[in-house]
Amino acid sequence: MLLCILIDLFSISLYAEPILKLHPRSSDIELSEKEFFEKVLPKLKNKKVILVTNPSGIGRSPENILRKFHEFQITIQSLIGLEHGFLGLEENFSESAVSEDRIFKVPIYHIYKLKTGELKEVLQATDFIIFDVQDMGMRCYTYLTVLKRILDAMNNTNHLILLDHINPSLQIGVKGDLHKKEFENFASEFPLPLFTGLTLGEAALYYNSEHLQNSKKVTVVPVKGYKRYVQYEKTGVVWLTPSPNLPTLDSARNYFAFVLLEGINVSVGRGTQSPFLVFGAPWMNEPERMISSLEKNSNLEYNFQPTFFRPTFSKYSGKICRGLRMEVNSEIYDPIHLAFLIISTIKKTYPTHFQWEKGKFYTIDLLWGNENFRKAIDANLLFEDFYKTFSNLEQIYSNKIKKYLLY
Repeated sequence: MLLCILIDLFSISLYAEPILKLHPRSSDIELSEKEFFEKVLPKLKNKKVILVTNPSGIGRSPENILRKFHEFQITIQSLIGLEHGFLGLEENFSESAVSEDRIFKVPIYHIYKLKTGELKEVLQATDFIIFDVQDMGMRCYTYLTVLKRILDAMNNTNHLILLDHINPSLQIGVKGDLHKKEFENFASEFPLPLFTGLTLGEAALYYNSEHLQNSKKVTVVPVKGYKRYVQYEKTGVVWLTPSPNLPTLDSARNYFAFVLLEGINVSVGRGTQSPFLVFGAPWMNEPERMISSLEKNSNLEYNFQPTFFRPTFSKYSGKICRGLRMEVNSEIYDPIHLAFLIISTIKKTYPTHFQWEKGKFYTIDLLWGNENFRKAIDANLLFEDFYKTFSNLEQIYSNKIKKYLLY
């Protein structure tokens, strides 16, 4: 009897599933906001501040901000509005440059509507800019552009305090090409390859030192206890939605590749309950024909399944789309390679339907930073040949950023 029990216990332990995510209460990591409220905030007594945050940072509890700031007689002069607004719920950019925030009853300046001179005017009367949002570690994710523009506009009396976050792309490192000046836009402005390999705090230190003629006052409040390259799921850090279409860590991991699919005429699930988990279009019949090509050299890092979806807004709003749903199985998959493969495969499988999205410029050129990604696919280049055109930059910038790493 005892032997049977021992065998059963051994069997249970042998086949027990490993923990998928570390529970926050088991984590040794201390978020930057803890040190900010306990040690940094008291030093700002009687100062004037501007807030740049949303629910992925301290902005998830406006009441706590108001209570704590009032305790130290700190005046919140205004907010800087990110792409998705203070509450992180807006799908579209604000039509106006400034509006009144209904919670704080102060002006909220929508930075993408402000010229450099106008932003300088907003910042000149404040003592501190407090910056706290979750980033993706990608040049095309606009919060990095916001950081750059604030640093550009700061004067000698301003002081930036940035509450740092780890991001799920740190395992990927520096990847991609640099942007050309003529393709500079709100989604491609920061002077690093597409994947920066940095946290926002590290990016602030890098830009302040490497690209500003007169460096600004910058304090980064770090995440404590984090070791670089530890998988996000194993840190115990809770994923707090930084924007409406990245509600889960799965969406974020898929975003690394799928964001480049926004440069072609397919939906990536905006307006559905599966943003950045699916891609497809009404004309994509029998999408399963693409699976073998996409998974052929995947090294089991991701997999695809056929799916149907119907967006309620954005591309193909109200129309039934067929396509594929992707699941990432490895946090170190190469998203640029995969995006190149997906777009190439769609182009070959549906040549009469495939189109590059275009306004004044091709959208893909604005996302990638130059025309090379699009031209390589149109020329039917293998990814290996395309990769050679920017691989040396990845090594150069991997070395260049080392002295700014905090973890």
